[in-house]
Amino acid sequence: MNRMIVKSVTPQFDKNQLLNAMKSLFEQYDICKRTPGNPDRDEYASAVESAVERLSDKEKELITQRYMIDYYRKDYQVYSFILDPPISKETYMKIRHRAFSKLFIMLSEKGIVREGDV
Repeated sequence: MNRMIVKSVTPQFDKNQLLNAMKSLFEQYDICKRTPGNPDRDEYASAVESAVERLSDKEKELITQRYMIDYYRKDYQVYSFILDPPISKETYMKIRHRAFSKLFIMLSEKGIVREGDV
């Protein structure tokens, strides 16, 4: 029996490297968002917000609640208490990884992140 193969057109990311790169991105986003007035910081924050807007509703809500409203929120707070209905840790991690992959691709096209970052 022949196997079916789907051509991959998206990069495969190491989960830990992607997680670290995106946490760094959102740490910078938080700083840029809370210190407005500099055109470079404003442009950075705007590019991140624009990319997040293009995510699916679930991905957008997760990323917004965890990284954009209050940077100091913890993952468990988001999946247990903030998302309605709450989701499991495993589901949270799957949605976050998919969102991070999409964001990395979108933001690499804008020059905000690059392949060497993951």
